[in-house]
Amino acid sequence: MRATSSILLVDDNAAWRETLAEVLRDQGFNVATAEGSLSGQALLDQADFFAAVIDNHMADMSGLEWLPALRDRLPVLMLSSEDDPQTVELAIEEGALAFLSKSQPPRQLLPNLRRMVLLAYVVCVARRILAGDRDEVPALPPPHRAA
Repeated sequence: MRATSSILLVDDNAAWRETLAEVLRDQGFNVATAEGSLSGQALLDQADFFAAVIDNHMADMSGLEWLPALRDRLPVLMLSSEDDPQTVELAIEEGALAFLSKSQPPRQLLPNLRRMVLLAYVVCVARRILAGDRDEVPALPPPHRAA
C-alpha cells in the first residue's frame, strides 16, 4: 500500500488550526487535525503522514517537549507566536525542520508554509528510500493551485 500525502496539523488554538487546515486543503493536501499532542499522537499511531505541523504552546505538552518523539518518525514544522531567536534555535536543535512564526495571519503564511511542506515531503521520501521502504513513499503532493 502506498503512503498518502497527508499532513498532521496540531494546534490548540481552534481558529489557527481550522484556518491552516483550510489553507492546506485548498492547496490540495489531505490534512488531519488535533488540538493537542496526545490527540495528535493518537492520530499519528493510526495513520501515515509525511509531515507534521505542530504548535509549540499546547495544554498537554509543548511542541518542544513532543519533538524528540516525532523527529525520527517524520519531518516536523513548528509554529509559534513565540518567535524569539532562542525559541527558534531550540526548535531547530530539537529536530524541527523549519519554524514558522504566528506573528502573521494564517493565510499570509501560505507561501512559506507550502515551501516548508514540500521540503518536508522531500525529506520524508529520502528517509523512506534510504530505509529501503520504496513501496511506502507517499504520493507527490499536488501542484500549487491559484487562490
